[in-house]
Amino acid sequence: MADTGYVVFTEDKFYLLWQTELFLHSLVNRGGASNDQIVVLYADPSYHDKNIEFAVSPYMKSLMAQFPGTMFYPCQNWGRRNWYFRFNDNGTWQPRQYPGINKWLSICEAANAGWLDKFTEVVQLEQDLWFSGTFPDLPPGNCVTENWINNRFGAFEVNDKDDQNTEGFDLDDIMKLCKVSNINRSKWKGGAVIFKFITAQLKKGAFLNAIVNYNQLLMSLGELALPQGARHETDMVAPSLAMAHCGMDYTLLTDNRWRTDVWTWHEEIPDRTVVHYGWDFNNYKHLDCRFSKFIYNTEPPWKHKKKLLNDKKKTKFQWIKAFIDDIIKLSEIEMDRTCDRKVAVPIV
Repeated sequence: MADTGYVVFTEDKFYLLWQTELFLHSLVNRGGASNDQIVVLYADPSYHDKNIEFAVSPYMKSLMAQFPGTMFYPCQNWGRRNWYFRFNDNGTWQPRQYPGINKWLSICEAANAGWLDKFTEVVQLEQDLWFSGTFPDLPPGNCVTENWINNRFGAFEVNDKDDQNTEGFDLDDIMKLCKVSNINRSKWKGGAVIFKFITAQLKKGAFLNAIVNYNQLLMSLGELALPQGARHETDMVAPSLAMAHCGMDYTLLTDNRWRTDVWTWHEEIPDRTVVHYGWDFNNYKHLDCRFSKFIYNTEPPWKHKKKLLNDKKKTKFQWIKAFIDDIIKLSEIEMDRTCDRKVAVPIV
C-alpha cells in the first residue's frame, strides 16, 4: 500500500475546503492512508483575474498544517478558462467555463510535472467522499468504479425533460470518428468517479492528450447536438474514451462498496464503503437525515451541531451516525478557516 498514492483536486473555496477537510480526516483516520500517501491538487478561484495576485487562503494553509507530510500542489485553474461559446439571436453571446474538468486537467498537470512519480499507482478521488472504514482492496493495475452515467450507447441520454429529451450519443460513433481501432474499442468498459492508474501509463503524453481532447470534443459535440448543450457529466464520460483510444487495459469495479448510490438504499451500507455524498439526504426519506452538502456554502456543517445530533438520534443507519460523528469531530479542531478567494473568469 505504501507505493499507492491518493490524489484529490479541490478549489480554494470555502464549501470545497470543508469537504476536503472531512475527506482528509476520514481517509487518514478511517481509510488507513498515511499523510505522505496523499496528494492534494488545488487551484485559486481568482487565477484568471490579472489584477489579483495568486494567493492561498488561511483555510488552505490550515489544512496544510493539519496534515503534515501531505503533498499540496497549486495548479492552473483550467476549469475557469473559456472552453466554448454560445451566441444568441438577440445579438448577445457568452463564453462558457467548465469547472468540472479541473479534476482531470489537474492530474494531467501533476503527472506531466512528475509530482506523482514516487508512487507506482495512484488512486484518483473526489473531495466529497467519506470513507466509512479501511480503504477497500483494489485489484492490481488500472481500474475504475462502475457507474450508470457512462452509457456506451446512450451517453448524456435524457428522457424526463420533455422538449429537452435526447437519445444522447453512441460512444462507438465517437470512437470511430477518432479512428480508434476495433481492438481498442473492445477495451472500453465504462465506469466513472474513482480511478486507479499505473503511474507510468497515466503520465504518457498520448493519454494526457486524449484526456484533454476527449473532454473538449464532448463539450463541442454537446453544443452542436444535444438540446441542453454541453453537459456537466462530460468529465465522467471522456476518461473511458481516452483509455480506449490509448488501448489501456483496466478492471471495472462492481462491488457495492464502490457504488455512488449505495448510501441511498434502504439498508446499511457494506463494510468499508466509500460514500459519495453528492446528493441531498433529505430526498431519501427513509434515511431520516436532513444533511445536504449544498446548504453549507459559507459555514461548515458542524456549526449546526444541534441539527446534526438530532439527525443522528433519528436515523437508524449506523453509517450515518458515524458520518455525523466525524463532522462533529472537526469542530473540535482549532484552525483558521477563513476563505475569501473570489471566482474570476477570463475576459474575452
